[in-house]
Amino acid sequence: MPRRPSRPRRPRRISSLLVLPLLLAAGCAGATAAPEPVEKASQSPLPMPTVGVAPVTDSANALPLPLDGYLLNPAQLASVQQAQAKLIDNCMAGLGLDFRYPPAPKDLRDPDAPTTRIDGRYGRQDAQLSARWGYHPEGGVPADRANAKMPEQSPEVRVAATGSDQLKVHFGPGGQIINGHKVPEHGCVGQANRRLTGTPDGLIGDPQSMGDAKFRTLDAAREHPRTQAAFAQWAACMKERGVTGYADPIAAMSDPEWNRTPEPGERELKVAGADADCRHRTNVVGIWYSVDFAYQQEVLDADPAGMAQVKAGLETQVRSAAEVLGG
Repeated sequence: MPRRPSRPRRPRRISSLLVLPLLLAAGCAGATAAPEPVEKASQSPLPMPTVGVAPVTDSANALPLPLDGYLLNPAQLASVQQAQAKLIDNCMAGLGLDFRYPPAPKDLRDPDAPTTRIDGRYGRQDAQLSARWGYHPEGGVPADRANAKMPEQSPEVRVAATGSDQLKVHFGPGGQIINGHKVPEHGCVGQANRRLTGTPDGLIGDPQSMGDAKFRTLDAAREHPRTQAAFAQWAACMKERGVTGYADPIAAMSDPEWNRTPEPGERELKVAGADADCRHRTNVVGIWYSVDFAYQQEVLDADPAGMAQVKAGLETQVRSAAEVLGG
């Protein structure tokens, strides 16, 4: 039977996109990463949308999606991350601590990755990169990424960062005295949050609802009859190329075998090459994109007031980040 990847539970994020390793780490999907469906048990199905004519394309990375303006793009995300790190470093220095916020991991994005959104959504869409790197990032997995370890943090730094001395407490009230200085509410992370969002427990980065929505619409688009028909044609094409066992492109790119080596092996390159060819032959990306677009438009149209509030919150973060970095 063709295999499909499991549906992992997408954890709720705590109120910081970038947090110290002592807290929960929140990652960002790279352009070649397999899309992560959201947990659907507590959600009603999205209404079936009216889908327009699908563009004929091998890559939708340059095409807009309705939710693009309601999620941070890569440049905005980098700005907010840098501003948060600067604010935390300055706060730690004000408490007399010699501390530097860990830099964000290098974003492993394809050269043709979208500039209007973080996610490539439909997997690798560059046939030349597929032929050389399979489903691996261009250049392979960096050694520092493959061997990354979370640094140890002293109890003093934990208190300064979170305002709490409890390991399992994400944020505490603050008020502790370190080197004669008072820890701010929710610690230095909370102080950074306040500067960027207006409140110490404000969520830095995309709102949880929008993070859920972008994966929920992608998952719904994957299950739509039009997309499923395209996947069936894709699977038949893959069989002609001597590749079986994958129900759709997500299953192919999600094969755990690809994670075992820093560079692609012979089988991975064979699968990725066939995948790229069959995507082209069956217009999988164009069809999938058109359905995804329709679902995203439904989400946008369903709550104009809420979406306006989302946009205003993101604009506050981006504007505040620019002020922090420019000061």
